[in-house]
Amino acid sequence: MDWMSRFSFYRRIQLSFLFFILLPFIVVTFWSYSSVKHSVIDKITRSNEDMLRVISNQVTKTIDSISFASVYFSESYDTNVLGSLRSLKVSTDFSDYDTYAHYSRLKAMSNILSIQSMDANLKVFILNQQGRLIMGNLEQPVFSTISDPNFTTSSEKLDDKETTVLQWFSVKGEPDAPSYYYAAKVIDDPRNHERLATLFIGIPDTYLRSLFDTFNHSGSIVLTDREGRIMAATGKEDAPQSTGIMLVSEQIVPKVGWKITHNSPRSAITGQINHEFFVSISIVSLFFAVFLFFSVVWAGRINKPISQLRTKVKQYVGGNRSVRMPVKGKDEVALLSTAFNHMLDDINHLLHQVESEQEEKRVLELQALVAQIRPHFLLNTLNSIKVNLIMAGDGVHSGMIDSLMTLLRAYVRVDEPIELTEERKLLASYIQVMQIRNRMDIRFICTIAEEAESIKLPRLLLQPIVENAIIHGFALHPVDAEIQMNVELTGDMLEISISDNGRGLSTEGIYLLNQRLSGFEQDLPSATKGVGLVNTARRLQVFYGLQSRLQAAPNPNGGLVFVLRIPYDKWKGGVPAEYRDAD
Repeated sequence: MDWMSRFSFYRRIQLSFLFFILLPFIVVTFWSYSSVKHSVIDKITRSNEDMLRVISNQVTKTIDSISFASVYFSESYDTNVLGSLRSLKVSTDFSDYDTYAHYSRLKAMSNILSIQSMDANLKVFILNQQGRLIMGNLEQPVFSTISDPNFTTSSEKLDDKETTVLQWFSVKGEPDAPSYYYAAKVIDDPRNHERLATLFIGIPDTYLRSLFDTFNHSGSIVLTDREGRIMAATGKEDAPQSTGIMLVSEQIVPKVGWKITHNSPRSAITGQINHEFFVSISIVSLFFAVFLFFSVVWAGRINKPISQLRTKVKQYVGGNRSVRMPVKGKDEVALLSTAFNHMLDDINHLLHQVESEQEEKRVLELQALVAQIRPHFLLNTLNSIKVNLIMAGDGVHSGMIDSLMTLLRAYVRVDEPIELTEERKLLASYIQVMQIRNRMDIRFICTIAEEAESIKLPRLLLQPIVENAIIHGFALHPVDAEIQMNVELTGDMLEISISDNGRGLSTEGIYLLNQRLSGFEQDLPSATKGVGLVNTARRLQVFYGLQSRLQAAPNPNGGLVFVLRIPYDKWKGGVPAEYRDAD
C-alpha cells in the first residue's frame, strides 16, 4: 500500500469510492441485468413451449376426428353406407327414389360428422367417380362439381390407387375466403378394390389462426407440413429465423409430422429490461460525475487551509511565536484551526515554563556549588572536635560526633544508592544520635536475609520511618524502647518491615494514615499528616512504580509496624534505572 502515499487524501477517497463502491455496484448491476434477462428468457421459452404443446394437442384432436371419419368410411364398418357409396359411385342426379334414399343415408352421416367437427369448422364432403358431390356440408347442390379451380387443380394430383393413408394438400382461397388444408382418403370397394369415391376433409386456416391467437400474446406462430409448406400463420411469419435475433420454440404434431414454430423477437422480451438498465447506469454515471465535481471543489477548500497551516508552522519554527490560524465557520477545518491555535498557546506556555525552570536550575546549581563548601567545612570542624575528645578520653561524645558525621556524609550524598547493609549502619548511627538527643536508650535489632544484603536502595529511604517511631512512638520515653527491622526476598517482591513497641495509633488513625500513604491526602485532618512517611511512600512509587507500597499496621506487642513492598523484577539488584550507574 506504499503506492497510495503518492496520492493526496482526497484522491485516496475518490479512488476508494471508485474501487470499493462504484465498481462493485456496476459489476453487481451487470450481473443482475444478465441474470434477470436470462431468467426472463428462460421463463418465456418455457411458456412458449407449453403454449405450443396446448396448440399441438388441439390440432391432434382435429387430426383424430379426421382419422376417425376416414377410417369409418373406408374400412366398411357400416354395410349400409358401403351400399350407398356403391349405388352413387357414378350418379349425376336424382334419377330414382333409391338414389335419394342412398343420399339421405349419407346425409345423415354427414350431419353427425359436421356436429363432431363443428368447433374446427371443417369441410367434410365425398365426391364419387364422376367428381360429383354425393355428401357434405358444402353450400352446393347435390351431384354438382366443385367450382373452385384451385381445388380441382390440387385434387387431380392425388393418387387414386393409394387407399391406406391420408393424402394431404393445400388449397389457396380467394382474397376474402379462407385457405384450406385438405385430407383426402380414397374409398375402394373391398370386393373388387374399385374406387367408389373420395372423402375430403378440409381444415380452414382461419381455425388454425384463431387457435394460435387464443394462446399467443407476442411473436408469430407458423404451422408447416412435412414438406415445410406453410399451412397457417399468425403474426410476422416472414420474420428472420436467426436465433441471434429471434427466440424460437418448436413443437412437432404427432401422427402427421407437422411442425409448429413460435418466433419472438428478443428485443420485445429484453427491451424493457435493457431500458431500465441503461437508465440506471445513466443515473449512476450522472451522480458519479456530480460526486467528482464536488469532491474536487471540496478538496480545494480542504487543501487551502492545510497549505496555510503548513505555512504557519514554518513561520512558528522560524521564531514568530505570535502567528495564528484564522478561524472561520464551525466545520472540521475551523476545529482544526482552533486546536492548532490552542496547541501553539500550550507550546508557548511550555517554552516559557522550560525557560523559567532552566533559569531556576541555573540558580540552584550556583547555590549547590556554594552549599558544597559548607558540609565540608562542618565535617572538617567536627572531625577536629572528635580528635580532641578522643585525646581527652571522652569516648561517649566522640562516638556521638562520629555518628553525626556519618549522617552528615549520607545527607550530602542523598541521591546515590546504597546497599541494605550500609543502610542498616546509617540507621544505627541515626538511632545513636537520637538516643543522646532524647536521653533514652533504644535497642535496634536488624535482620537481613543473605540474598538481600547486596540489594541497593535509595539512600536514607528508611530513615523517616525510624524517625517517626522515635519522635511519635517513643514520645513518652518508655524504658524498654525497641526498633526491629526485618528484610526478606519473597519471589519477585522485596519486603522490609520496621516495627516499634511505642504507643501506636488507634484503628481509625491507622486507617487514615494508610489512606494518606495511598495518596488520599485530602481525606485526612492536618494533625495526622506525617510528611516524612508520605515522602517515603511517594519516593517508592517514583522509583519502583505503582506496585510498590508502604502500609502501616498495629504491632501485636504494641506500637506500629511499617511494611515496604518493592517489586524486585522491575529493577536490577534493587536499584532504580536512574541509579544503576551512580556509583
